[in-house]
Order: sequence, then C-alpha cells, then structure tokens
Amino acid sequence: MNTKLHRRHFIKLSSAAGGSLILGMMLPMACKTGTKVEVAACDPLQPMPYLKIESTGDITIYFARAEMGQGVNTSLPMILAEELDADWAKVKTDLLPYGVTIERADKPAFGGYYTTGGSQSVLTDWNEMRRVGATAKAMLVSAAAKKWNIAESDCSTANSVVTNTKSKETLTYAELVCDAIKLPVPKDVKLKEAKDFTLIGKPAPRKNLGNMITGKTKYGIDVKVDGMVYAVVERCPVLQGKVKSFDDSACKNISGYLKAIQFDGAGAPMHIHSGVAILATSIWSAMKARKLLKVEWDEAGHGNESTDELFKTFESRSKNKPAIEVFKKGDPAKVKATAVNTLESAFAAPFLAHGTMEPINVIAQVQNGKAEFWCGNQFPEFAPPTLATELGIDPKNIQINLAYIGGGFGRRLFFDYMLEAAKIARQYDKPVKVIWDRVDDIRNDAFRPANYHRMKASWDDTGKLLSWQHHYVGSSINLMLEGPDAKVIGDMNGGATADFWYDIPNVKTGFTHVDFNLQRGWLRAVEININVFPVESFIDELAVKLKKDPVQFRLDLLSTMPKRMTEYPFQDPQRIAGVLKLVADKIGYAQPLQPNHYIGVATHHFSFCPTYVAHAIEIEMLAPKKFRIVKVVAAVDCGIVVNPDGLLNQMQGALAFALTQALKGEITIKNGRVEQDSFFNYELLRYPEMPPIDVHVVQSAEPCGGIGEVGMPTVAPALCNALAAAGQRPYRLPLKKDGYEWV
Repeated sequence: MNTKLHRRHFIKLSSAAGGSLILGMMLPMACKTGTKVEVAACDPLQPMPYLKIESTGDITIYFARAEMGQGVNTSLPMILAEELDADWAKVKTDLLPYGVTIERADKPAFGGYYTTGGSQSVLTDWNEMRRVGATAKAMLVSAAAKKWNIAESDCSTANSVVTNTKSKETLTYAELVCDAIKLPVPKDVKLKEAKDFTLIGKPAPRKNLGNMITGKTKYGIDVKVDGMVYAVVERCPVLQGKVKSFDDSACKNISGYLKAIQFDGAGAPMHIHSGVAILATSIWSAMKARKLLKVEWDEAGHGNESTDELFKTFESRSKNKPAIEVFKKGDPAKVKATAVNTLESAFAAPFLAHGTMEPINVIAQVQNGKAEFWCGNQFPEFAPPTLATELGIDPKNIQINLAYIGGGFGRRLFFDYMLEAAKIARQYDKPVKVIWDRVDDIRNDAFRPANYHRMKASWDDTGKLLSWQHHYVGSSINLMLEGPDAKVIGDMNGGATADFWYDIPNVKTGFTHVDFNLQRGWLRAVEININVFPVESFIDELAVKLKKDPVQFRLDLLSTMPKRMTEYPFQDPQRIAGVLKLVADKIGYAQPLQPNHYIGVATHHFSFCPTYVAHAIEIEMLAPKKFRIVKVVAAVDCGIVVNPDGLLNQMQGALAFALTQALKGEITIKNGRVEQDSFFNYELLRYPEMPPIDVHVVQSAEPCGGIGEVGMPTVAPALCNALAAAGQRPYRLPLKKDGYEWV
C-alpha cells in the first residue's frame, strides 16, 4: 500500500499506466450511466476508482474499509471479482486512499464513507461491489461482441477471459480494455444468482498474507515521511487534570532531544488528557528524555475516584426504578406472582481495554493553514470537523492518509490520538510522529464501559414465564461523545431491547447512567456483549430454577416469538433456534457426559445485522473453583458466506478475545488512575489457554450478515452456564476476580 497516495496522485498514476479501465462504486452518479462518455483511449472513466483493469491484464480491486486483521482486504474484493469473473489468483487488492471516493448518497460523510465497525463491511458494500464488477464485465463483453460482430448473449466469461460460445474464440480482458472504456457505462446490469457463484463461498487465503507475516506490510507505525521528528507524551494520569508546571532541563542532556511542548486536554467528542510532549530526532531519544521530564499536575478534583466505589453506586442505583425506560411490553409491575415464583439476580462486568497489538501512533503536520495525518483509523470521516475547529482551518484542508492497522477492535473508531498530535504539531514546523508505548496505550484507552444488571422474572404455577425486567446501569458512551446534551443517553439499546429475543408477555427494560471520569468507547461487540451475558445467564438460571432443560427451555420461548425483520433489528427467532439446535447437536448435548464434565450453552442474534450465533462449551471441573475447557463448539448463520476461511478466522479470533474478557480482562481505577499498564497485569489469552474449537456454519442463501464481532457475546454466558451446571453460577466477570482457576 502506498500510504502517501493522494487522490490527485492516484489519478495521475492510473492514467500514466496507459490502457486502464477504472470503475467506481457510485457508477450511476459518477459516470452518468446510459450515456456515452467522451474520453481519450484508455483514459480512466471516472476519478473514484474501486476497480482498475490495465491493458497489461493486471486487475486491482480497491476496498474502502480499514484492514485490521479481519480480512476485509480479501472478502470485499472477492465480491467484485465474482461478478467480474476475474482470475482471482491474479487479482491484486489494496486500500483505497481516503478522500478518493465521492460521498455516498445514503450515508453522506466528509471525504467519503470508510467506517469500519459493527460487522458492517460486507453487509454494507455487498450490492455496490457486485454492481461495479458486473458493470465492468458487461462493458468487456460488449467490446468483445463488437469485435466478433456477434450478440453479447453469445459470449461467456471466466478467469478474465471472454469466450465466443459459438466459435470458441477467446479474448482476454487485457485485450479488450482499450475498446471497453470507449463504451457507455450500462445503466442496468444483471447480477449473478447465488447458485452461479464460483468464487464466493469457497475458502480463499488472505490476500497479502505473505507480506503481513514477513513484515513487509507497512502499518501505521512503520510509516515515515520526510523531515519528521518523533514524540512521546507524558499525560496527566487523571482525565480532566492539567499541567501545573514542568521542568525539562535534564532532558537537554539527551542526544537528539529537541523540545518539550505543553498542550491542554479536550472534552467531547474526543477526550484527551493534557500533557507534555517530548520531541526528539529518534524515538529512543524521546523515550530517554521523557524519563527525565518532571511534571506537576493539577488533578482538578478527580484524584479520589475508584471502580470499587463505582460498582457500589451501580448496585445501589439498580435497586431503584430505571431512570430511562428503554422498552416495555405489557406491564410487569401488574403481574402478580408469589415470592416463590420470582427470581432476582444481578450481573456485572468491568471496564475493558482494547489491547491492540500495534499501539497507537500517528504522524501529524500542520503548516500554512493545512494539516496532514498518516495513521490507521476505522472512522476517518469522524475526525476532520473537530480537527478543523481545533486548528482553525477549513476541513477541506485536512488530508488523512490511511494505513493498515495492527488490530482495531473499535479502538481506532476514535481520533483522540489525531487530536492530540494536532495540538503538538501545530507548535512545531516539521511533521511529528507521536508513538504511544504499551503503558500509554493501556492507561489512556477509550474503555468499554463497566456495567451492572439487575434482572427479575416471575412465572405462574405451571412454570410459564409471566414477566421479565432488566435494569442496566452503566456509564454511557454517548454522553462521553456528545456531552450532557446527548439526545440518547443510553448506548444503543442498552438495557436489552434488540438484544432480547424470548417470547415473554410482560417485558420492561431500562437504563441508568452513572458518570465516571474515564474515557469510554466502543469495543468489539460493545452493547451486545454487555447485554447477552446477563440475558443468557439469567435465562439459564430460570431454566434450572424451573427444573427444565436449558436448551429446550430456550427453544420453547423462541417457538412462539414473532419475527421482527424491521430495519433494526433483524430478528428471526427460527434462525436463532436453528443455531442453538445445531450447536447442541454437534457438542453431543443429549449424550451422557464423563464424570465431572458439564456443558453450558448460550445463543444470540447480532442486532446490527442478520447474523445468529450459538456457543456450547464443555468443561471438566478439577476442583471446586478450578476447571479445564474441554472444547468449544460454535454455530453461526450469517446468510451467504463470502469467504469461509475468513469466517473461521473471525470465529476463532472472537473466541480468544471473548475468553480473555470472561476469564481475566479487567481495568480498575484507584485514585482516579488506571491501575493496569501492560500485558503483564492486563492479560490477554495465552496460546496454551486456547481450547479446541469447532465452528459449524448454516448453509444459507439469505442475504449476507456480518461476522467480525458476532462470535463474542455468547462465549462468556456459555462458559458461566457450564460452571453453573457444575453447581456454582458466576454473576460477574472476570472469573479470576472470584477466585476461579483454569488450566
């Protein structure tokens, strides 16, 4: 990837390559479809390219999503290549430079729509990528038909070749490019039927995988620009604190030391700590000098806050009425049930950090009323308005050069690091590369909010559930981003609405916000993960209480639930039941177990997209609080699967990520400060801890769902339900906090 490839440069390079056919995602708008476009031979048709076919036969397919290990650099180009009938083995893929695309009519955004999150990439780009591929193929076929003076219907395509089905003559795409670009862009093109797919649905190794594992891929931390200097930052340990004074006199003894720059913190939408940046000619000089820097902080009255006190507040607030009613069906308050027919439980989970392998880094240059950034980012269109306000420049004068990301998980949906770098670079006349070390990364993350849930249900004397109440207490991400005037305080159905799928006549969910002085943000599966743990734990607890089989109990409640396939959520109870049955079958749920072995299950639908997942986990209890995970079985129904290899990778990765959270992931605050600072005390799952996992996919012709986050939410409740089957139900995460051990 050329991280310095600007829009203007891209066009120039494309034209200079000679004979090339370039098509963009928004063909109808960009190229005035149905009309002949007057162009010189082999010039590009339009300047927002997603596809480039050169007269040499080289095909490059571009994707406008952040590649951060999830494989979008392969799955999205596969969709286009399928319709194009391209020779996949020879297709190259690359990240489309930010700002090249035009704004999408359905999702307008400054500089184009590049947002990568919520398992949305394939779901969102499915139709557009197919249309670009089909359009290019139609133009190539038309060019071939004219050469042969035959009808287009007498042509077939495969592996970048057009064949005359009568004479068996062939022409390669390379031979047709220069003729094809002179043709009008067709207004309507026919897309393939799923039964005709030859590429989609077959496992495909990740494009550029060799470069990634041999260190050739340039991630953000590898990018260099001419004249840049390095910076590390000493930040106030307490958010909203300030620099009272600093002394850098000792830093001046370090070779390569250049300057210390003080900057203020910032509030919504991007909270950053105030601090002092140490600039030097090398990263090592900057890090050495930082150790000699002396800073006195004003903690602005936030130096006494702790997560211990926060959870006491959560518990207290959960016993009151929900501050915000999120969803109500029937009236649980009017349900009359005896105390013996009522169950009430509380579940809790902590703040979590992203822990990306590649720590935060960014290069910023601010000069002459313009600003330029080089970094990985999942949501680049989010940044320019705030950066422009900070720098007092026009947003159009901000250039963002995107890089590959070494692990995102939602961390780089934020641009706090770009704002911080802007504050530093505006005070220096050269590009400044700010690198966060692991300690900086853990302590200054945008943390997944801690959360607390009070659940209550009642039933009649026959065991039929009558009511369900879910009071979610947490610290809102929306308030962090939008400030106290946020229109929606609860975070995306916080309190379980879309994240609840059982047929119970009286349901009430609510949310109470408890503020806390800590940067909060989205982390992989965010609110779905937050809600599914208590929902699937409590439904399992109810089944045990009512002496019913947990799987059949769920299936009975799903059997009468109506389908809710409105715009949001995509809720099909029968598809939820389908993955639950599949996972129970594959793990041998109905079969006798070995002594001290127990199985727990959990299911959900991912409310951002039409994807349904279930997990079943078998454990062996070795001592009262010591266990071994024998195996994990996952079942997923995400409609049409583009790349089964990518799906498997995502499900395996999600298991590792989710087990980290279930077993030991926790960020704690004491005296206003994050206590964890590295992978030694914020541990990720280790290789020996990864259990065997079988992933089973429901074969389906339903529209594509997402897969990036969907494999996480059911892992923790399935594991906790297995522990409950062994006699001890966990009510809070991580399990390590309550003395559990695992081998």
